[in-house]
Amino acid sequence: MLFRRLILLSLFVGLLSGFFLTAVQQWQVTPIIIAAEQFEQAEAGHDHHHGAHSHGDEAWAPAEGVERTLYSLLSNVLAAIGFAAMLLALMAYMQLKNSAPFSLGTGLLWGLVGFLTFFAAPSLGLLPEIPGTQAAALESRQTWWLLTVLASGAGFYLLFFAQLPFKALGVVLLLLPHLIGAPQLNGPEFIHPDPAAVASLVELHHQFVLSAGVANLLFWLALGLLAAWGLRRGLTFSTEASQ
Repeated sequence: MLFRRLILLSLFVGLLSGFFLTAVQQWQVTPIIIAAEQFEQAEAGHDHHHGAHSHGDEAWAPAEGVERTLYSLLSNVLAAIGFAAMLLALMAYMQLKNSAPFSLGTGLLWGLVGFLTFFAAPSLGLLPEIPGTQAAALESRQTWWLLTVLASGAGFYLLFFAQLPFKALGVVLLLLPHLIGAPQLNGPEFIHPDPAAVASLVELHHQFVLSAGVANLLFWLALGLLAAWGLRRGLTFSTEASQ
């Protein structure tokens, strides 16, 4: 019964938080991406004019407008369900272990730790990217991102729940990925031929990093809050059913 409730809660929390994230992105993040894409398309047109454009099959992308928004919504909801399942499983384990229900404030704290683990810590080495950004090899970035998430998650767990001698190991784990260093590209961040366009892209990138950070923070706080509320309601329903 507990497993079934956790699955249903994960779907419910993931659906709500995924819709919420999409709404925030449409308001804060998507306009910046669209603006950056205009420079990318202009650069492609410049290359085509000089005979450097490839006539091979272009990568598929959803059409602008409703189709693009729906694909973003689907992606966000699926990711949110996965994050919700992970968060709820950990929170339920700690709740059963401590025999005490989670408060909404504790749910917000768990959401904040999720934000630090999955967004803030990796962003210290690999900033979110807008279209047209030059970056290191994808495999290297993915490996470092995964290392950072695992090390940060384990580090926060040791800091919050381990005995005092092991808390120092938590600090080491938090610092380890950054001591190793994220893979970086040796070269300019943007290679657009127009210096004025590069200046605009740099400004858009700064705006994008801030907007993406705010959107992810709000998403994780909502996720933690909804997860704590769902666990509390789940316990209430369970208690009522057993009486």
